[in-house]
Amino acid sequence: MFGLFLTSACLSFVLIFTTPLAVYSQWLTLFIVVFALLNAVFIVVATVLGSAISIIVKRELESYQELNIGANIGTKMFAFMWIASAFAIFAWFIQLCMCCCNNHGELKKRGSGKESTEGSNGASSYQQRAKHNRNGRRRSPPYQI
Repeated sequence: MFGLFLTSACLSFVLIFTTPLAVYSQWLTLFIVVFALLNAVFIVVATVLGSAISIIVKRELESYQELNIGANIGTKMFAFMWIASAFAIFAWFIQLCMCCCNNHGELKKRGSGKESTEGSNGASSYQQRAKHNRNGRRRSPPYQI
């Protein structure tokens, strides 16, 4: 349990600095998604183990009436662990959405500041590619990976 929490703490530290790089490349985002998934799995497994150990130890200590031992489960600890698990899963989901839904090629086009003009009407290359197809419907823009 403690090893899993420490591993997830180290992964979280690494993800703090690598997550902003996910904007630039879809392949880099894929690696970040894998690390975020591992982080979420480690936190959830450690939380389940910590919860199970706490409940089992409490019940076993209170089962011996002749020892007169009482035990309390820390609600703040449970709340902290399960909130951390929920946020780790949420962070993985956000990274997964960035990997699947973000169009990284458009970011590079906007940042260049240049538009190549082709043809006599001065339309950009993107505008010329976005012409209608044979059926009269507008074609969807090509997605780059």
